[in-house]
Amino acid sequence: MATLGGTLATSGDVQREQVEARVVERRRRLEDERKQRIFNAKQRTIGIDKQALERQRLEKEAADDMEARREAAFADRLLVTEQRVQLMERDVQRARKEATISVQAYREQMQAKHMRKEWDLNDPHALRKEQPARVGDQDPLIGPSSLQKFSGEDLDYGNRTRKQQQQQATWVVEQMMERQAQIDNEREMERLAAERQAEIDERRVQMEEEELRARDHMNLAVRDYNMALADVKKDRESTRRMQEMEDAEEEIRNQLNSDLLTENPNATTSSSNPNRYLKYNYKGMSPEQIAAIRDEQARQAAEREAQRMRDKEEEQNWDLVQEAVRRNLIAGEREVMRRKQELARQTAEEQRRQAEEARMRKEVLYKQVYAGAIDDSFFLQFGTTSR
Repeated sequence: MATLGGTLATSGDVQREQVEARVVERRRRLEDERKQRIFNAKQRTIGIDKQALERQRLEKEAADDMEARREAAFADRLLVTEQRVQLMERDVQRARKEATISVQAYREQMQAKHMRKEWDLNDPHALRKEQPARVGDQDPLIGPSSLQKFSGEDLDYGNRTRKQQQQQATWVVEQMMERQAQIDNEREMERLAAERQAEIDERRVQMEEEELRARDHMNLAVRDYNMALADVKKDRESTRRMQEMEDAEEEIRNQLNSDLLTENPNATTSSSNPNRYLKYNYKGMSPEQIAAIRDEQARQAAEREAQRMRDKEEEQNWDLVQEAVRRNLIAGEREVMRRKQELARQTAEEQRRQAEEARMRKEVLYKQVYAGAIDDSFFLQFGTTSR
């Protein structure tokens, strides 16, 4: 318990008195600072609010800096996307080259000239490999005109038949091996195509995830920037409200001794300079000043609309980049399918050509090579004419 003014006071009264004393002291300090600003001709503002303009300038610089960082981020993102598209194109070209090398290697290993069925017709050393005109009395190449072998004396029939059977069995085995090699090649091409498709899908998923992360990062930056702006605005509003309350209190105290509510126009200008307005006796703005403020508001609205259009155009650019990436991926898939179909078509044409050649070779053997059999008429013609 304490005694104030000869009466008994509680702790709450003491605290309230202390608060009121601090408030009075603060008001006196603010009044002294205000007098220093008003009566100092070098520091007081003349017709404008320098602090508000300075804040606007700082806010505009901060907004320009944020816009520059966003533009740089978008440029970096576009460069990364372009590089990835180029990497994918190089991968497609490498896959084409590998497929071409694989087909060429298969041709060199499995389709060499000396391995073809018609090699005996194209062999440049065929004459060196041929047998002499006569090897022995049992040479099957000796014809009837040689008088070395006559009809009915086919002593090598069994060996020839076995050789033909062996040759046919060899041809069947070779065809089976070629067919198996072709099947293995097709399976290998399918496996390579599946691996390439899986790699393309994986890269597409990675690019989509990175794009989502970039958008989330951008949204977080915009959110932080908006929150910072909101905090600054809140502090500014709080400061403004406190200033308005203080100005209102000051106005109430000064009404008894000032011309604030009078209609005397001379009270609003300075006595030393008629073009200088007194803030504490200001009666309002002129129509020209109001028009200037409205023009400034219209300009700011136009800037906001231009910023909104730029944001919309930026979003459209992002959509175009995504569409380009999607088209490139689809083009790669179509190229792989086209190569697979082309390989299947070439294989089918090669099989048809080989079948046609085998058919023609059989026709030549059975219609031309084996068509000259000897009968009795050949021997009956001897001794019938002088020639």
